[in-house]
Amino acid sequence: MEDVTRGAIVTQGKTKIAYAVQENLNLLIIQSKDDITKNDDPSATRQMASKAKYSTATTSIVFELLKQAGIPVAYHGQLSETEFLAERCNMIPLEVVIRRYAVGSYLKRYPNFEKKKGEVPHRFHSLIFELFLKTTGGKILSMEGEVRGETPEDLENGRPIDDPFICNPGESVWDLRHPKIPGWEEKSNLKCQVFRSEILPKDVAVEKIEEIARKVFLVLEGAWAQLGFRLVDFKIELGINQKGELLVADVIDNDSWRLRTNDWKELSKQLFRDNFDMNEIADKYSLVAGLVGRFTVPEQAIVLWRGSDSDKFPELPEITGVAKVEITKSGHKAPGACMSILEKVLASYPQGGVILSLVGMSNGLGPTLAARTTMPVIAVALSSKERPHDVWSSLETPSSVPLLTTLSPKNAVLAALNILSQKNPIAYMHRQYAVEGLDQ
Repeated sequence: MEDVTRGAIVTQGKTKIAYAVQENLNLLIIQSKDDITKNDDPSATRQMASKAKYSTATTSIVFELLKQAGIPVAYHGQLSETEFLAERCNMIPLEVVIRRYAVGSYLKRYPNFEKKKGEVPHRFHSLIFELFLKTTGGKILSMEGEVRGETPEDLENGRPIDDPFICNPGESVWDLRHPKIPGWEEKSNLKCQVFRSEILPKDVAVEKIEEIARKVFLVLEGAWAQLGFRLVDFKIELGINQKGELLVADVIDNDSWRLRTNDWKELSKQLFRDNFDMNEIADKYSLVAGLVGRFTVPEQAIVLWRGSDSDKFPELPEITGVAKVEITKSGHKAPGACMSILEKVLASYPQGGVILSLVGMSNGLGPTLAARTTMPVIAVALSSKERPHDVWSSLETPSSVPLLTTLSPKNAVLAALNILSQKNPIAYMHRQYAVEGLDQ
């Protein structure tokens, strides 16, 4: 990490302070605070010992994982227990929310998804994407900080309605709704609109924001699932750097999501919203900061093993942690050499992989490999279109030969990635994003 000198305060929020970097005006030092907030109510703010440390640790590890996944982030690196370095961004005044389960304010707007007490919340097969306009004291600000309007007062608490829900993000004029009232109720309509062009730069599409947000969630969902936890939902913020690039900015920490154990016990800021004991909340923040340190991208491989030079290798996407190993050796003609090569593969990738046996005509390679390794082996009957009976050498195998078979090289690659995605959160992101894209 480069040496930097803290300059003047650029901006200060509820939970962090941004300082200029004297050596580079395009960078900021972000320092977390020990404050924890809720319900857009300043009077509810509390101090929590070591929260700044937990927040910085969580944010830093999360952003390092996102960088590995190829997601554009403002984060550069951690400087201290409570500080990290990031690109200076013109922040987009939107809270970008992704939901896997129907909980929280979503149920207030869509009470038809409410489940009985003790039942598992409704799970969305495809992630729900939502936008909320960031406001403070009801003031609607453009990216340049100009006041574009105000939201009305909330009759229940007498305060302006902050962070209204954008019910039509794909339109050029956004209609703002109460974030906690069903859209079919008249009082949900704030009778307040804002032009999208006042909030987003002209070259930033809502669709691009949605794509990035979905991929961020999927990486983190995969990482938490490996550890046995459920990422229920999250909110993130994006900004534009000095080059005009759209980046995931701000922080992603235990304030940013709802995170639950496999048996649905809460670990995140929701505990503070629900008025749990501060010591218990601090323990959970400490736990989460420690757990993210176990996020990992294993070194695995997809082995493309063909019987001869005439058999064609399929294309394989580049995914962090998934190496491509190409081997040409016949199982019929050189079984001993194949076993030696297999041992080298197993020694090189102790965290596992998948072998694709790409063979035309009679497949002696696939069954031989499948009998000698716990790595999944998928046979691809390359000549099955011209010679349909060739597939039987991959299907009729002896006992203790767990060979999987497909006719499509592309499907074999996808199946291999599905298997690896159980341990690799970046592979999970790629596959789950494609799977959910089928619904759109």
